[in-house]
Amino acid sequence: MFSFTVYKSVFGFQLSKAADGLARALNTIIERQGLPLTAREFVILNLLHEESPLPQTQLVERSYKDPAATSRLVSSLHRKGFVRRVISGKDRRVTLISLTATGAQARNAIVPELSALLRSAVGDSTDDDLRAARRVIGNIIDATLHVES
Repeated sequence: MFSFTVYKSVFGFQLSKAADGLARALNTIIERQGLPLTAREFVILNLLHEESPLPQTQLVERSYKDPAATSRLVSSLHRKGFVRRVISGKDRRVTLISLTATGAQARNAIVPELSALLRSAVGDSTDDDLRAARRVIGNIIDATLHVES
C-alpha cells in the first residue's frame, strides 16, 4: 500500500494531485466570475463566512497557512475591499478580520459552481466513503501538521 515503486499510486502523491486539481478548478471558477481573487484568498473568505470577525491568529490556525502568508492574503483582500481590519476593543494587540458585503458577494458568487464541481468529483461515493476519506485525510493532517522542519 505504501510502496514507492509506482509513484502515481503513492497516497501522498494522489492527495497532492487532487489538491492541485481542486485549486486549478477553483481558480478557473473565480476567473469565470471575473473576480480579482485567488484560490488561497477564497479560503480566507470562506473561513470568514463561517465566523466573522476572527482574530488574524485564528485565520492562521484555521487556514493551515503560516503567519506571514496569512498576513499577505489578508492585506491583499483588504486592498480589494473584501475584508475589513479592526483593532479589538478588548485587546488592542489583536486585529479582528471580518468579511465585507463585497467579500460576501464574491464568496457567494463562487460557491454554487464550486459545490457542483465537488458533487461531481465525488461521483457515486457514499456518505460512508466520504466519512472514511475525511477521517484518513484528517489523520494525515494531524500526523504531519507539527512535524519539525
